[in-house]
Amino acid sequence: MDNLRKLLLSTVGAAAISMEKLDAAVQELIEKGKLSVQEGKELREELIRKRKSESDELLTKSMLEDIMDSFNFVHQRELNTLRERVEVLERKMASKEEEDD
Repeated sequence: MDNLRKLLLSTVGAAAISMEKLDAAVQELIEKGKLSVQEGKELREELIRKRKSESDELLTKSMLEDIMDSFNFVHQRELNTLRERVEVLERKMASKEEEDD
């Protein structure tokens, strides 16, 4: 039971596992005789607690954007705009050079 608990706890992975999948996995272990009904209930509760605590720690996309903005990182769309502008200027310079030759 302890090894099984450790394995399941290590693979929960925040909100990656749905309650349906969690219940199905625990039920399957009970049906196969790997867990008693009581152990299954305890394991389910422990997995739910772990999942809840991990999901509370997840950053939302908005929070992450705020953090990125505070570091003044360039957004991909801004970088793409600058690249396009540089390409236009390079083409203009190349065509000017050809005219001068």
